[in-house]
Amino acid sequence: MKKILALLSLILLSHLAICQEYYEVRTYQMKFRGNLGVVEKYISNALIPALNKYGVSKVGIFKDLGKPEPAILVVTIPFSSLESYAGYKAALEKDEAYLQASKAYFDMVGLDKPLFEKISTYLAKGFKGHPALSLPTKNEGRIYEWRTYESYNEDALRRKIAMFDDAELQVFENVGLHRVFFGEVLAGENTPCLTYMISFENMAERDKNWAKFSADPEWKRISNDPKYANSHSRTVRRFLEPTAYSQW
Repeated sequence: MKKILALLSLILLSHLAICQEYYEVRTYQMKFRGNLGVVEKYISNALIPALNKYGVSKVGIFKDLGKPEPAILVVTIPFSSLESYAGYKAALEKDEAYLQASKAYFDMVGLDKPLFEKISTYLAKGFKGHPALSLPTKNEGRIYEWRTYESYNEDALRRKIAMFDDAELQVFENVGLHRVFFGEVLAGENTPCLTYMISFENMAERDKNWAKFSADPEWKRISNDPKYANSHSRTVRRFLEPTAYSQW
């Protein structure tokens, strides 16, 4: 009996270890001189507490390090399963505390009071090689680099993700490109694509570790492997800093 229980425990642990998270990544694109404060108060006072109550323990909120005008706000929400993602909006609609805390945000309607231009959203599934969020330690990560890799077609994306899972993720780890999340974009703009975040203590560390990556022998080997050729057509990159109320 003890052996059976031990085996079942190992199977359960193995299953948990490979569960791939899902990520909703929202980009609030503000209006010129739009009321960013109302949006931030909604996210910090209403959305984050409601998501935490729902079971989402860590919500990441970021601003562009370059402080563009109009501003952007990036919200990254990790879900343990697709079912959890599918059910969260219905749960929020039944949460009286959330609805009350959201009132000022929801009341800002009409063309005379635009809060933002639009919300762009990605839904992504964690890679097999990096299935769950990995938050930086305090000395690692006050700067986040958010990248999206677009591919020529669906097969090219499949091969690029395989390149990460087979070897590239390990190269990231070896050279100090601190991995936060990696996801295949299931729905959103500019698909087929993948999206990921890495973190650094500062830009000097970032530049040094990307240089180490470019010089790494394993990276040179896999980047010249024909099976991964022509898998990546365009890179979109932003440098982000967490807000004071971000949970990572």
